[in-house]
Amino acid sequence: MTSPQDSLTGKSAHELAFSSTNTESASTEHFYADLKPFDNFSQLTHFDRYLPLPDDWFIGIADVVQSTTAIKTGRYKAVNTVGAAVLVAITNALPELCFPYVFGGDGATVAIPGKYLDEVKYAMARTAAWADDTLDLVLRVAIVPVSAIRAAGHDVRVARYAASENVSYAMFTGGGVAWAEGQLKKGEFKIRRAPLNAKPDLSGLYCGFGPIPTE
Repeated sequence: MTSPQDSLTGKSAHELAFSSTNTESASTEHFYADLKPFDNFSQLTHFDRYLPLPDDWFIGIADVVQSTTAIKTGRYKAVNTVGAAVLVAITNALPELCFPYVFGGDGATVAIPGKYLDEVKYAMARTAAWADDTLDLVLRVAIVPVSAIRAAGHDVRVARYAASENVSYAMFTGGGVAWAEGQLKKGEFKIRRAPLNAKPDLSGLYCGFGPIPTE
């Protein structure tokens, strides 16, 4: 019998790139938590505010397939819920970790230290299974090593913008995230969905929607 973990193991050459990623080092684990936020909005365009992600980190990307079509048919709540579920599943899997992420409405992007590769792969694969089995939405997911992004001639740099005293947002630059998104759509670095009826930990998931009146 194949274990759930074995069923998530990819066989492509691209996934073998992870073998060169140091997944045991904890030296960069607190890179983002230690990154000093800035509160001047105009500095978002200042390149020196963005620091390069450590080489042993990776980018996780999730995207709802044919989300535009689903939204046109009135399923925008389901699409947004799946995008948010990706972040909730990863946060619940790594409750003590401070990591940068971007919510895209129909998906999400995260940056995670390499030592947590297995946890994030498992959470994303199970979220993809849940989206398919429960909401009939295909969620494609990929995990791309930062080292592979840099080998392709791109970079991933991150900053923390403090919108208020208690809230900060991650900002990415360098072209690496866009390249990784392109690889996702090509089917590269793909993480297969978990087995039928596998469910992620979505404790705390809430997507509040209110009707917008028309004039």
